[in-house]
Amino acid sequence: MKRSFKSFLAPLFEEFILSRQAAGQWNKTYYENLHYFDNHMVANYPSAESLTDEMTTWCNPRSTENGNSCRVRTTAIWNFIDYARKRKWTNIESQRDPADVPCSYQPHYFTHEELTSFFRECDSYFMVLSLNKKGAQSMINRLELPVFFRLLLSSGMRTCEARWLKCRNVDLKSGVIEIEKSKSADQHRIALHQSMQNLLIKYDEAMSRLMPGREYFFPDRHNNAHTPAWEGYHFRNIWYKLNSEPARAYDLRSQYAVTNITKWENHGYELSGKLLFLSRSMGHKNIQSTFGYFHLTPMLTDKLKRNTESGFNSILPQLSKNENEE
Repeated sequence: MKRSFKSFLAPLFEEFILSRQAAGQWNKTYYENLHYFDNHMVANYPSAESLTDEMTTWCNPRSTENGNSCRVRTTAIWNFIDYARKRKWTNIESQRDPADVPCSYQPHYFTHEELTSFFRECDSYFMVLSLNKKGAQSMINRLELPVFFRLLLSSGMRTCEARWLKCRNVDLKSGVIEIEKSKSADQHRIALHQSMQNLLIKYDEAMSRLMPGREYFFPDRHNNAHTPAWEGYHFRNIWYKLNSEPARAYDLRSQYAVTNITKWENHGYELSGKLLFLSRSMGHKNIQSTFGYFHLTPMLTDKLKRNTESGFNSILPQLSKNENEE
Protein backbone atom coordinates (compact mmCIF):
# COMPACT_ATOMS: atom_id res chain seq x y z
CA MET A 1 0.00 0.00 0.00
CA LYS A 2 1.27 3.46 -0.87
CA ARG A 3 2.25 5.52 2.17
CA SER A 4 1.07 9.11 2.46
CA PHE A 5 3.34 12.02 3.25
CA LYS A 6 2.36 13.89 6.42
CA SER A 7 4.22 17.21 6.44
CA PHE A 8 3.08 20.46 4.83
CA LEU A 9 5.22 19.48 1.84
CA ALA A 10 3.02 16.45 1.06
CA PRO A 11 1.25 17.82 -2.06
CA LEU A 12 4.53 19.24 -3.36
CA PHE A 13 6.27 15.88 -2.86
CA GLU A 14 3.50 14.15 -4.80
CA GLU A 15 3.79 16.54 -7.73
CA PHE A 16 7.57 16.19 -7.71
CA ILE A 17 7.35 12.38 -7.74
CA LEU A 18 4.91 12.39 -10.65
CA SER A 19 7.22 14.61 -12.67
CA ARG A 20 10.21 12.34 -12.03
CA GLN A 21 8.21 9.20 -12.79
CA ALA A 22 7.08 10.72 -16.09
CA ALA A 23 10.73 11.32 -16.93
CA GLY A 24 11.65 7.74 -15.96
CA GLN A 25 13.92 9.03 -13.18
CA TRP A 26 12.39 7.64 -10.02
CA ASN A 27 13.00 4.58 -7.87
CA LYS A 28 12.07 3.12 -4.51
CA THR A 29 15.24 4.33 -2.81
CA TYR A 30 14.33 7.95 -3.63
CA TYR A 31 10.83 7.30 -2.32
CA GLU A 32 12.12 5.92 1.00
CA ASN A 33 14.56 8.79 1.56
CA LEU A 34 11.89 11.37 0.77
CA HIS A 35 9.71 9.75 3.44
CA TYR A 36 12.57 9.93 5.96
CA PHE A 37 12.87 13.65 5.24
CA ASP A 38 9.10 14.01 5.55
CA ASN A 39 9.26 12.37 9.00
CA HIS A 40 12.00 14.82 9.96
CA MET A 41 9.76 17.71 8.93
CA VAL A 42 6.77 16.40 10.91
CA ALA A 43 8.85 15.81 14.04
CA ASN A 44 10.74 19.10 14.03
CA TYR A 45 8.56 21.57 12.10
CA PRO A 46 4.94 20.48 12.60
CA SER A 47 3.52 23.98 12.12
CA ALA A 48 5.75 25.13 9.27
CA GLU A 49 4.25 26.48 6.08
CA SER A 50 7.37 27.18 4.01
CA LEU A 51 10.73 25.53 3.39
CA THR A 52 13.79 27.13 5.03
CA ASP A 53 17.54 26.52 5.01
CA GLU A 54 17.41 25.28 8.60
CA MET A 55 15.19 22.38 7.59
CA THR A 56 17.84 21.03 5.24
CA THR A 57 20.23 20.28 8.10
CA TRP A 58 18.85 16.75 7.76
CA CYS A 59 21.02 16.54 4.64
CA ASN A 60 24.26 17.31 6.49
CA PRO A 61 26.80 14.45 6.60
CA ARG A 62 26.44 12.26 9.67
CA SER A 63 29.26 10.86 11.76
CA THR A 64 28.15 7.34 10.82
CA GLU A 65 28.32 8.04 7.08
CA ASN A 66 31.31 7.51 4.84
CA GLY A 67 32.10 7.43 1.16
CA ASN A 68 29.08 8.43 -0.88
CA SER A 69 26.40 7.31 1.58
CA CYS A 70 25.37 10.89 2.43
CA ARG A 71 25.07 11.75 -1.26
CA VAL A 72 22.91 8.67 -1.88
CA ARG A 73 20.70 9.47 1.13
CA THR A 74 20.10 13.10 0.18
CA THR A 75 19.93 13.05 -3.65
CA ALA A 76 16.13 12.89 -3.74
CA ILE A 77 15.83 15.80 -1.30
CA TRP A 78 18.19 18.09 -3.23
CA ASN A 79 16.45 17.15 -6.47
CA PHE A 80 13.16 18.11 -4.84
CA ILE A 81 14.62 21.44 -3.71
CA ASP A 82 15.87 22.14 -7.24
CA TYR A 83 12.38 21.34 -8.53
CA ALA A 84 10.80 23.58 -5.85
CA ARG A 85 13.04 26.51 -6.81
CA LYS A 86 12.04 26.18 -10.47
CA ARG A 87 8.38 26.22 -9.41
CA LYS A 88 8.99 29.29 -7.18
CA TRP A 89 7.97 27.33 -4.08
CA THR A 90 11.16 28.30 -2.25
CA ASN A 91 14.19 30.55 -2.54
CA ILE A 92 16.65 28.43 -0.59
CA GLU A 93 19.81 27.33 -2.35
CA SER A 94 20.82 23.75 -3.07
CA GLN A 95 23.86 22.90 -0.94
CA ARG A 96 24.54 19.44 -2.27
CA ASP A 97 28.14 18.34 -2.70
CA PRO A 98 28.49 17.27 -6.36
CA ALA A 99 31.85 15.59 -5.85
CA ASP A 100 32.02 11.81 -5.76
CA VAL A 101 34.23 10.18 -3.16
CA PRO A 102 36.48 7.59 -4.82
CA CYS A 103 35.24 4.11 -4.07
CA SER A 104 37.79 1.87 -2.35
CA TYR A 105 35.90 -1.33 -3.10
CA GLN A 106 37.69 -3.60 -5.57
CA PRO A 107 35.28 -5.75 -7.60
CA HIS A 108 35.83 -9.44 -7.07
CA TYR A 109 37.34 -11.34 -9.99
CA PHE A 110 35.63 -14.73 -10.16
CA THR A 111 37.63 -17.77 -11.15
CA HIS A 112 36.09 -20.40 -13.41
CA GLU A 113 35.82 -22.73 -10.43
CA GLU A 114 34.06 -20.09 -8.32
CA LEU A 115 31.50 -19.39 -11.02
CA THR A 116 30.86 -23.07 -11.61
CA SER A 117 30.34 -23.67 -7.88
CA PHE A 118 28.19 -20.56 -7.49
CA PHE A 119 25.73 -21.43 -10.25
CA ARG A 120 25.57 -25.07 -9.19
CA GLU A 121 24.72 -23.97 -5.66
CA CYS A 122 22.35 -21.30 -7.02
CA ASP A 123 20.28 -23.86 -8.92
CA SER A 124 20.19 -26.23 -5.95
CA TYR A 125 19.47 -23.48 -3.39
CA PHE A 126 16.34 -22.22 -5.10
CA MET A 127 15.10 -25.70 -5.91
CA VAL A 128 15.23 -26.64 -2.22
CA LEU A 129 13.77 -23.28 -1.20
CA SER A 130 10.75 -23.70 -3.45
CA LEU A 131 10.14 -27.21 -2.13
CA ASN A 132 10.29 -26.09 1.50
CA LYS A 133 8.32 -22.88 1.02
CA LYS A 134 5.27 -23.22 -1.21
CA GLY A 135 4.51 -19.51 -1.55
CA ALA A 136 4.31 -17.68 -4.86
CA GLN A 137 7.50 -15.67 -4.21
CA SER A 138 9.53 -18.83 -3.58
CA MET A 139 8.42 -20.25 -6.92
CA ILE A 140 9.20 -16.95 -8.63
CA ASN A 141 12.67 -16.86 -7.06
CA ARG A 142 13.31 -20.42 -8.24
CA LEU A 143 12.63 -19.40 -11.83
CA GLU A 144 14.09 -15.91 -11.79
CA LEU A 145 17.30 -15.74 -9.81
CA PRO A 146 19.36 -18.46 -11.54
CA VAL A 147 18.52 -16.74 -14.85
CA PHE A 148 18.94 -13.23 -13.42
CA PHE A 149 22.50 -13.88 -12.21
CA ARG A 150 23.46 -15.62 -15.45
CA LEU A 151 22.13 -12.66 -17.44
CA LEU A 152 24.33 -10.25 -15.45
CA LEU A 153 27.40 -12.35 -16.19
CA SER A 154 26.55 -12.96 -19.84
CA SER A 155 25.53 -9.41 -20.78
CA GLY A 156 27.31 -7.02 -18.41
CA MET A 157 24.00 -5.41 -17.46
CA ARG A 158 23.77 -3.30 -14.33
CA THR A 159 21.74 -5.01 -11.63
CA CYS A 160 19.20 -2.15 -11.70
CA GLU A 161 18.81 -2.53 -15.47
CA ALA A 162 17.97 -6.20 -15.08
CA ARG A 163 15.53 -5.51 -12.23
CA TRP A 164 13.77 -2.73 -14.15
CA LEU A 165 13.70 -4.65 -17.43
CA LYS A 166 10.25 -4.93 -18.97
CA CYS A 167 9.00 -7.71 -21.21
CA ARG A 168 8.41 -5.34 -24.10
CA ASN A 169 12.13 -4.50 -24.14
CA VAL A 170 13.30 -8.10 -24.60
CA ASP A 171 13.20 -9.31 -28.21
CA LEU A 172 13.64 -13.05 -27.84
CA LYS A 173 13.53 -13.57 -31.62
CA SER A 174 16.48 -11.31 -32.43
CA GLY A 175 18.23 -11.73 -29.08
CA VAL A 176 18.43 -7.97 -28.47
CA ILE A 177 17.56 -6.21 -25.21
CA GLU A 178 16.61 -2.54 -25.21
CA ILE A 179 17.67 -0.81 -22.00
CA GLU A 180 15.31 2.13 -21.62
CA LYS A 181 15.74 2.66 -17.89
CA SER A 182 19.12 2.71 -16.18
CA LYS A 183 20.97 4.69 -13.53
CA SER A 184 21.25 7.47 -16.10
CA ALA A 185 18.93 8.70 -18.84
CA ASP A 186 21.00 7.01 -21.58
CA GLN A 187 19.36 4.20 -23.54
CA HIS A 188 21.37 1.41 -25.13
CA ARG A 189 21.03 -2.08 -26.59
CA ILE A 190 22.56 -5.40 -25.65
CA ALA A 191 22.99 -8.31 -28.04
CA LEU A 192 22.66 -11.63 -26.25
CA HIS A 193 24.86 -14.66 -26.74
CA GLN A 194 22.90 -17.48 -28.36
CA SER A 195 23.10 -19.65 -25.24
CA MET A 196 21.68 -16.82 -23.10
CA GLN A 197 18.98 -16.14 -25.67
CA ASN A 198 17.92 -19.79 -25.55
CA LEU A 199 17.84 -19.74 -21.75
CA LEU A 200 15.70 -16.60 -21.70
CA ILE A 201 13.23 -18.18 -24.13
CA LYS A 202 12.77 -21.18 -21.80
CA TYR A 203 12.55 -18.90 -18.76
CA ASP A 204 9.97 -16.63 -20.42
CA GLU A 205 7.78 -19.60 -21.32
CA ALA A 206 7.83 -20.84 -17.71
CA MET A 207 7.20 -17.38 -16.23
CA SER A 208 4.35 -16.72 -18.68
CA ARG A 209 2.59 -19.83 -17.40
CA LEU A 210 3.13 -18.78 -13.78
CA MET A 211 2.31 -15.08 -14.29
CA PRO A 212 0.44 -14.43 -17.56
CA GLY A 213 0.63 -10.89 -18.91
CA ARG A 214 3.40 -9.77 -16.55
CA GLU A 215 4.92 -6.33 -17.18
CA TYR A 216 8.43 -6.87 -15.82
CA PHE A 217 10.72 -9.54 -17.14
CA PHE A 218 11.80 -10.39 -13.57
CA PRO A 219 8.74 -9.34 -11.50
CA ASP A 220 7.97 -9.82 -7.85
CA ARG A 221 4.73 -11.54 -6.90
CA HIS A 222 2.84 -8.25 -7.27
CA ASN A 223 4.19 -7.72 -10.81
CA ASN A 224 6.46 -4.88 -9.67
CA ALA A 225 10.19 -4.45 -10.09
CA HIS A 226 12.31 -6.02 -7.36
CA THR A 227 14.28 -3.91 -4.89
CA PRO A 228 18.12 -4.00 -4.65
CA ALA A 229 17.73 -5.94 -1.40
CA TRP A 230 16.18 -8.86 -3.31
CA GLU A 231 19.21 -9.60 -5.45
CA GLY A 232 21.71 -8.69 -2.70
CA TYR A 233 20.14 -10.91 -0.05
CA HIS A 234 20.00 -14.00 -2.22
CA PHE A 235 23.43 -13.48 -3.77
CA ARG A 236 25.02 -13.28 -0.31
CA ASN A 237 23.15 -16.38 0.89
CA ILE A 238 24.63 -18.40 -1.96
CA TRP A 239 28.08 -16.82 -2.23
CA TYR A 240 29.04 -17.01 1.44
CA LYS A 241 28.03 -20.63 1.72
CA LEU A 242 31.01 -21.33 -0.53
CA ASN A 243 33.44 -18.43 -0.09
CA SER A 244 34.82 -16.00 2.48
CA GLU A 245 36.10 -13.22 0.18
CA PRO A 246 33.66 -10.31 -0.32
CA ALA A 247 31.68 -10.20 -3.57
CA ARG A 248 28.44 -8.68 -4.86
CA ALA A 249 26.01 -9.44 -7.64
CA TYR A 250 27.20 -6.23 -9.32
CA ASP A 251 30.66 -7.78 -9.64
CA LEU A 252 29.28 -10.07 -12.35
CA ARG A 253 29.13 -6.94 -14.55
CA SER A 254 32.82 -6.28 -13.88
CA GLN A 255 33.53 -9.92 -14.69
CA TYR A 256 31.87 -9.48 -18.07
CA ALA A 257 34.05 -6.45 -18.87
CA VAL A 258 37.29 -8.06 -17.69
CA THR A 259 36.56 -11.32 -19.55
CA ASN A 260 36.07 -9.43 -22.81
CA ILE A 261 39.10 -7.18 -22.35
CA THR A 262 41.36 -10.13 -21.50
CA LYS A 263 40.62 -11.68 -24.90
CA TRP A 264 42.02 -8.61 -26.69
CA GLU A 265 45.70 -8.99 -25.80
CA ASN A 266 46.84 -9.75 -29.34
CA HIS A 267 44.20 -7.86 -31.33
CA GLY A 268 46.31 -4.84 -32.35
CA TYR A 269 44.35 -2.14 -34.21
CA GLU A 270 41.08 -4.00 -33.66
CA LEU A 271 41.26 -2.96 -30.00
CA SER A 272 39.68 0.48 -30.51
CA GLY A 273 36.62 -0.91 -32.28
CA LYS A 274 36.13 -3.63 -29.68
CA LEU A 275 36.52 -1.12 -26.87
CA LEU A 276 33.89 1.17 -28.39
CA PHE A 277 31.47 -1.74 -28.85
CA LEU A 278 32.00 -2.85 -25.23
CA SER A 279 31.50 0.72 -23.97
CA ARG A 280 28.20 1.10 -25.85
CA SER A 281 26.97 -2.34 -24.83
CA MET A 282 27.62 -1.61 -21.15
CA GLY A 283 25.80 1.72 -21.36
CA HIS A 284 28.76 3.95 -20.53
CA LYS A 285 28.30 7.65 -21.25
CA ASN A 286 31.91 7.91 -22.40
CA ILE A 287 34.72 5.52 -23.15
CA GLN A 288 36.71 6.70 -20.12
CA SER A 289 34.36 4.68 -17.90
CA THR A 290 35.25 1.55 -19.84
CA PHE A 291 38.96 2.27 -19.50
CA GLY A 292 38.56 1.86 -15.74
CA TYR A 293 38.16 -1.88 -16.16
CA PHE A 294 41.67 -2.20 -17.58
CA HIS A 295 42.98 -1.88 -14.02
CA LEU A 296 41.21 -5.17 -13.26
CA THR A 297 42.85 -6.91 -16.23
CA PRO A 298 46.47 -7.56 -15.15
CA MET A 299 47.73 -9.21 -18.35
CA LEU A 300 46.59 -6.40 -20.69
CA THR A 301 47.44 -3.70 -18.16
CA ASP A 302 51.07 -4.90 -17.90
CA LYS A 303 51.36 -4.81 -21.68
CA LEU A 304 50.03 -1.24 -21.83
CA LYS A 305 52.39 -0.15 -19.06
CA ARG A 306 55.40 -1.49 -20.94
CA ASN A 307 54.46 0.50 -24.05
CA THR A 308 52.93 3.69 -22.60
CA GLU A 309 54.46 4.04 -19.14
CA SER A 310 54.59 7.86 -19.15
CA GLY A 311 50.88 8.36 -19.86
CA PHE A 312 49.45 5.17 -18.43
CA ASN A 313 47.62 6.68 -15.45
CA SER A 314 46.02 9.45 -17.51
CA ILE A 315 44.93 6.96 -20.17
CA LEU A 316 43.45 4.49 -17.73
CA PRO A 317 41.67 6.24 -14.85
CA GLN A 318 40.62 4.30 -11.79
CA LEU A 319 37.21 2.65 -11.92
CA SER A 320 34.76 5.35 -10.89
CA LYS A 321 32.30 5.18 -8.04
CA ASN A 322 29.45 4.99 -10.55
CA GLU A 323 30.83 1.74 -11.91
CA ASN A 324 31.13 0.25 -8.43
CA GLU A 325 27.52 0.59 -7.42
CA GLU A 326 24.15 0.25 -9.07
